[in-house]
Amino acid sequence: MQVSVAAYAVGRGTPDAAALLYLAANCTNLVGGWAYGAWCHGGSPRRRQATAAACLTLASLPLTFLDAPLAVGATLALTGLAVPVLLILTSVLTDSSVPRAVLTQAFTWGNSASAAGSAGAAAVAGRVVDAGGAHGGFGVAAGAAAVMTVLALGGLRGASPAVPPK
Repeated sequence: MQVSVAAYAVGRGTPDAAALLYLAANCTNLVGGWAYGAWCHGGSPRRRQATAAACLTLASLPLTFLDAPLAVGATLALTGLAVPVLLILTSVLTDSSVPRAVLTQAFTWGNSASAAGSAGAAAVAGRVVDAGGAHGGFGVAAGAAAVMTVLALGGLRGASPAVPPK
């Protein structure tokens, strides 16, 4: 998203607008994390993860065609609600699925994989933006969210209804 947001703002001739667009997404990140933490959770974390990933995918899709800065900002704000939920659920699922003796290692592997994925996606989005503009870069983000949704739904098939306690 960051590569595409910058490309969108620069492409419109208003590079300073990127900061406002980042603000929209990052403020809702805070709200999304707070609201999820305050919410009384029902259902399995795997099901919530699949739902959050699907919401992120649906929220990302309009970015592939929207041109008005206010609409782009509002859509980025919607995507910002899902990101902290996914991060929280990744931690919950990691914590519940590995032995305590290797929990720190599991979190390290997860964080490293996340960083590598973000770097790879930024590189791909940069190439796509160079070839076709910001909307194509947003398409990379929407595609990544769709892959995450498919993987999360696949995790539901083999999962028990709730994450078993350790």
